[in-house]
Amino acid sequence: MARSDVPTWLTDALDRELYRHNAFRISGLTVTATPREVRRRISEARAAEALGAERTGGPAAGESRWLPPDPVPDHIAVREALRRLEDPVRRVVDEFFWFWPLPESDGTDLAQAREAWARLAGSRDADAGAPGARSIAVHNLAVLHHAEALEAKAFYGAGTRRTLWERAYRYWRLVLDDDGCWHWLDERIRVLDDPRLRVVDGTVLREALPAVLLDLHAQLAVDAARRKDGEDVALQHVSLMWGFTVNDGLADTRVVNDATVDAALRRVTAPLAAAVRQRTEAIPGAGADPATLDRAADSLLADTRADVRVLRTVLGMEHPVPADAADEVATAVNACAVACANALSKDPSTARDPRVSRAAAHLRSARVLATSGQVRNLVEQNLAVLLSNDILLDCKEAVERGERSPRGGAERASRLLDTVEPRLRELRELRPHAPETDQVRDAVAMAACRLYTEYVNTTRDIDKALAGYRRVLPHAVAEEARSVIRQNIDTLTRAAAARSPYDTAPTVAGTPGQCFRCGRSVGPSEVVTVAPDRLSGPGSIGIPCCASCRPDARALLTRAGFSPDPYPPATTGYGSRAAYRRPVTHRGPSARSGGDEGWLGRRPGIVLALTTVALFVASVIAGGRETTAGTWLAIGSVVMGGFVMVSGLIDLWHREK
Repeated sequence: MARSDVPTWLTDALDRELYRHNAFRISGLTVTATPREVRRRISEARAAEALGAERTGGPAAGESRWLPPDPVPDHIAVREALRRLEDPVRRVVDEFFWFWPLPESDGTDLAQAREAWARLAGSRDADAGAPGARSIAVHNLAVLHHAEALEAKAFYGAGTRRTLWERAYRYWRLVLDDDGCWHWLDERIRVLDDPRLRVVDGTVLREALPAVLLDLHAQLAVDAARRKDGEDVALQHVSLMWGFTVNDGLADTRVVNDATVDAALRRVTAPLAAAVRQRTEAIPGAGADPATLDRAADSLLADTRADVRVLRTVLGMEHPVPADAADEVATAVNACAVACANALSKDPSTARDPRVSRAAAHLRSARVLATSGQVRNLVEQNLAVLLSNDILLDCKEAVERGERSPRGGAERASRLLDTVEPRLRELRELRPHAPETDQVRDAVAMAACRLYTEYVNTTRDIDKALAGYRRVLPHAVAEEARSVIRQNIDTLTRAAAARSPYDTAPTVAGTPGQCFRCGRSVGPSEVVTVAPDRLSGPGSIGIPCCASCRPDARALLTRAGFSPDPYPPATTGYGSRAAYRRPVTHRGPSARSGGDEGWLGRRPGIVLALTTVALFVASVIAGGRETTAGTWLAIGSVVMGGFVMVSGLIDLWHREK
């Protein structure tokens, strides 16, 4: 049964340069070299270095000529290789991962040796000649193909890479199933006869070999995944690793299973997952200043992006290791972004700080990273709140500017819709059925409605306002908000149908914003718009006048041949603290008086006041309550005085309105 871990004494084998650093390959010695031969090789290396030779001499054995080191090792590399051979544990590892001697191949070139090994590996033990010859041939083919696969050039195609690794795993499976290979290794350990080899055992190496081979291959997959364009190569390496568990009928592969491959991938990627966790734990707390939180979110996303991508490529999107790492990063980024946005929103002066927009961008990145539904839900909820606040702030600012300059209301409403529509779509994607989403949509609709209303009431440009209302209507959700917009559409549609084809935007007579009669300051809603009646001519005229002067203005215009606009101005239901409110219709003059001066008007009120005073004086002269005439005159003066007072209050109410 295969081990899922690697023994400590085998960690030297977990080197991507396993064969490049092999002591026998560098020194040129055979794996059966005696301690005396090793010492002689050390003396040769020292003499060559003392003489100033660039290299220590050619390889001493045919095994080294088969895969000569490239580049040629220098004196330091040779000394290090020979020092490794003085350690019996490291020597056993290097012996196992190098060519074992075989009479049929010794002294030949690589092509002849490969042919001999293939012939012996395909024969039966009885036909292989020397005892253990087949096992040695199988082992040497495994080493040869494994070295070629590990040292394959980066420009090799996918087909060549697959062939090399499939051959290597095929022969390693045969090695695992061949008892002769392991008897040969046990014999080598016995011949070395070193007390330090007590922990080394052929059986332990046999059980750990799949983990060693897979760890080496997993490192290649991780290296490929780190490269910008290496994702496909990394995925192929992982696929080939899973192919190690495939039974091709030549060996018993029950010792290599899916758990062995998964354990190797987890082991190799563990440092990446630990680095991600360490970075997420180092983020500042919620009490930090916004600048620190903004930088922390930025750096966390940048520093962990590559590691999370490698984890997902090598282990798979659904694997728990990359899923947990991605959720940890998403949670940490969410915390930084929310804390930064909350800190900036406390002060109205920083509500438009660019870091608020960056906080939303950080939340979008966290949403992409999040794997679990719980973390994604949290990020989406916070992103929706941030978008809603940003949209409502845009509406508030647009309305405030529209109140100061109503003539630019149409353009401002159009810009508002252009700006918020992408965020509204994102908000509907995040929270499609949330009541808060509908409220934000209503707020946008009514803000734009108010801007178009003030624009059309000021400029009388029906066409542009009508097109704006129709664009706004789909954004409204609540029936009350839609009713306000429909009412304005109906009003402007009737006005457009009734106007002359020569009608244009109204021309303001007199000084804009100032009553034409008394000079008092007036607002846009106090402009009386009139159209030609008996006189010919295009367009309409808007005359600014206050409530007190309006009856005189209407009388003057009627005598001049003009008639008031028969349709009331458009209405708006937008409120700054609510998504919408009920519309307030702008009423025309009172039906009873034809003006806004109260029931009696200004001059009749003065006559009644004088009459009351006259009655009161007459009652006093007639003797007050002592005579019947005085009593009736007093009662009449009281009644007339009350009537005058009520009329005055009504007149005051109309003026305030």
